[in-house]
Amino acid sequence: MIHPLPHTSINRQKWDACIANSLNRLPYALSWWLDAVCPEWDALVQDDYVAVMPLTHGHKFGIHYLYQPYFTQQLGIFSPSPITPLIITDFLKAIPLKYKYVQIQLNSENNVQHTDLAFSTRKNFVLDLRPSAIELTSSYHRNCRRNIQKAINAGLTVKQGPSPSAFTHFIKNNLDKQLTGTRKTFYPTLAQITSASLQQSAGEIVGVYSHTGELVAAGWFSIILGRCLFQVCASTENGKENQAMYILVNHMISKNAGSGLVFDFAGSNIPGIAYFNSGFGSTVTHYPVITRNLLPWPVRWMK
Repeated sequence: MIHPLPHTSINRQKWDACIANSLNRLPYALSWWLDAVCPEWDALVQDDYVAVMPLTHGHKFGIHYLYQPYFTQQLGIFSPSPITPLIITDFLKAIPLKYKYVQIQLNSENNVQHTDLAFSTRKNFVLDLRPSAIELTSSYHRNCRRNIQKAINAGLTVKQGPSPSAFTHFIKNNLDKQLTGTRKTFYPTLAQITSASLQQSAGEIVGVYSHTGELVAAGWFSIILGRCLFQVCASTENGKENQAMYILVNHMISKNAGSGLVFDFAGSNIPGIAYFNSGFGSTVTHYPVITRNLLPWPVRWMK
């Protein structure tokens, strides 16, 4: 039986145990992560937490909808047992009809085959960190190694980054013009999730500094459930000119080399970012995006 549960009825201990023991476990689906990015999220639960699916919902103009929260690339169905296409179909059919519009991203292990819903796929890039640092760096593309050396020659160094609030301010100052169409919740959510990850000892904000001590780049990484997720980053003009982001990512890869973690670049379909990610020897995975539009006419056509 798959049944919907409101936020107040979810057993968090059982929920987090299901996520932590899942074959396709991802930090995004942990209860504290969901609390930070989508307060009062609901869920679909099979039997006694045999399999689960978060329902990240919103409400606007009297219409209930499901959406993908910021800083949460993949959700979908999670289970300690293999997730068959039939289970995926059953979960998707169980999404309550009160959600008139649904656009959510499942995870790379949710192999969607049979559904009446519209779906497409998006790219992600991952890197296995079991090899040594020497083995990993030898797989970098030539241009990637050249950019790392340029950052070193410019005197850039990697150290602990700013606090969550200062990091959010840095991102806003250096990335805001590139982030078109974001909702007003973007920066408050960033501050909340970075703070939550540090409180859970599952996050790290790393900075790149010039030889004069100026912060020229910063990135937030979450390290939990066997993954090192590269979440959000930005560079100043000085940082871009001296390839600060290359030395930042190389630092985290080298630091966690041999750990058995998966370095997860958390994207992207954008060609420039995809080129950057692939330069570190990463491989491409795909995850599905599900859409259901039951909005009344003419809102349905407009959406």
